[in-house]
Amino acid sequence: MNDLLFEQKARQIKMFLTDVDGVMTDGTLSFFTDAQGTAREIKRFESLDGMGLLFLRYCGISTGIISKGNSPTLEFWAKALGMDLLYYNISAKTRALEHIQQTRGISPQEIAFVGDDLIDLGVLKKVGLALSVPNGVEEAKQAAVYVTQKTGGRGAVREIAEKILKARGQWQQVVYDVEHGIFQNPQSPLSIVRGL
Repeated sequence: MNDLLFEQKARQIKMFLTDVDGVMTDGTLSFFTDAQGTAREIKRFESLDGMGLLFLRYCGISTGIISKGNSPTLEFWAKALGMDLLYYNISAKTRALEHIQQTRGISPQEIAFVGDDLIDLGVLKKVGLALSVPNGVEEAKQAAVYVTQKTGGRGAVREIAEKILKARGQWQQVVYDVEHGIFQNPQSPLSIVRGL
């Protein structure tokens, strides 16, 4: 991985997008049946990843999720993290990217995206900062500018958040603000798009 290339791309980022299963989770899908007999999904998220997303948002980088999944848990988690965008039930993720460009007036070069599977390839090959995880498929890792050391669901998103903020010279301010009680959880209205 070329650190200089990562730093150059990180400084241009205005938006950070991520897949969920295999990136924000370890990829395991767990279900239970509620009292009405409806199957419900359970997702396990890493708190360090959540804080990393809060730190990105705090530093002025919009955050969002693009997922093929269709779980109400995603909406809960995205709201808890003050995220800007949630695209779910999306099979062709490049459509979400195009929608973001049109509605937000942002270029692909200003977007970072973390993906781990073939469904993510289209977006990984179009954004300015393509990222993946070691548990991802080979094609996703080859498309990435950076592959994390930590696996999906085990701090990979936090690792990336810190790396981006350090490249932008913002990390020490985050540390200072948290240490001195200045840091506030960012709040943003969540824009939700289901299917495209």
